[in-house]
Amino acid sequence: MKKFIILVALLPLALFSYEISFNKKFSKTVTPDLLTTYISINIDDDDENFINEKIEIFNKFIRNDSSVNKKNGSFTLSPKYRYYKDKQEFTGYVGILRYKIEAKTAKNINIFTNELIAVKKGIDSRKVKLNISNVAWTISQSLHEDSLDGLRINVIKWIEDYSRTLSTSLSKECEVKNIDINRSAQNFLRAEASGLASMKTRSDIAPVSSDKEISINPNFILECK
Repeated sequence: MKKFIILVALLPLALFSYEISFNKKFSKTVTPDLLTTYISINIDDDDENFINEKIEIFNKFIRNDSSVNKKNGSFTLSPKYRYYKDKQEFTGYVGILRYKIEAKTAKNINIFTNELIAVKKGIDSRKVKLNISNVAWTISQSLHEDSLDGLRINVIKWIEDYSRTLSTSLSKECEVKNIDINRSAQNFLRAEASGLASMKTRSDIAPVSSDKEISINPNFILECK
C-alpha cells in the first residue's frame, strides 16, 4: 500500500514536465560598406608569347596598384580550334585574366578603372579586350560577421528573459535546454554586379547604397516542470 501511494505522488510531476520547441527570427539592418566590380582581360592571338607578354603588363599594373583590394586573381590560357570539313584545326590561343576588385569609396574604384583603361589604350591592339562590370555595393565579410555576433548575443539575452517570463506566467520552472544557432539561416547579402560591359570610356558614378537585412532563425528548446 505504501508503494502505491509513493507512485501516485510522483506521477503528476512526470505528467506536467514538458518541452517547448520553437524558432524565432532575429534580424539587423546594415548599410553595405564595400564597392565591388569584376574585370577581365581577354587576348586572342596565334602567338602564345604575345598573349603572355600583354597579360603580364596588365597583371603587373593590377598587382602594384594600391588604391583598391584585389581578390580571386586567375589566368587561363587555352587553345582555340575550328571545325572545317569534319576536321579540327588549331587557330591560336585565348588568354583570360580575371580579378575581383573591392574598395571602400567610389573615388578609389574610379581611379583604378581609369588607369586600367589607360593601360589598355597604351597597348593599342584590337586583339586585347578589357571588360569591367557594373559597380555594386556589397556587405564586407567583417561587417557580416560582426552583425552575426551581435545577433547571437541578442538571441541568448532574449531567450533567458523569455524563460523567466514564461516561468512566472505558468508558475513553473522553465529552463533553456538547447539553443541551435548554427543551423539557422544566415543571410550573407551581396549585391553582386550583373554582367560584364565592354571597356568603359569613363568611370561610373557609384550606385546608390540601400540598407540590407542580415538575419538568423535559431531553434530553442525549453523544459518546464
